Amino acid sequence: MLDALHDFTMNVLDPIGIWLGLVLAVPVFWTWWDVVIGRRRRRQRWFDQVRREPGQRPAILLVDLKSNMDIRVQVENFRMGEEGLKDIPEERIARVFRDKPLTPEAIPELLYEVRDRSAEFMRQGIDTIHLFYAGPLAPMAMIGASFGNGFRVLVYQHQPGSGGRYENWGPLKPPQ
Repeated sequence: MLDALHDFTMNVLDPIGIWLGLVLAVPVFWTWWDVVIGRRRRRQRWFDQVRREPGQRPAILLVDLKSNMDIRVQVENFRMGEEGLKDIPEERIARVFRDKPLTPEAIPELLYEVRDRSAEFMRQGIDTIHLFYAGPLAPMAMIGASFGNGFRVLVYQHQPGSGGRYENWGPLKPPQ
């Protein structure tokens, strides 16, 4: 009886188990590949697509906190050379400007002004903000946090030594 059970296990169940394991390994491996490699590829594709598309109703927000320089003309020249940005009408371009050095005490007023511009954009039905920023890093992080739940915000970085060129670094908030 024990020999018959052993023969049945070794000759019937063992090959079935091996084949079943091999068959089930294929979808498990396929799922792992999709999760690990496919997700990264989809994120990169989304990121590249967002960088190329200006939005249905785009706007431009210029935040100029450097007291010794005015980036408005430089951004305007860049904007006129960019396909997706040159069609944005003047009423959808806002500017936050400080002509004196920024201090920590001036941050609340700055953030209220940025929120006012954001509310104005919301009333206009804006879906994407192209953000050009010049100034210290800490206020930029605070401004970015204020846009965390609203619009799609594309951040532009000035490229030094490029003759006034800006580079689109992508969305402020990456995909989840």
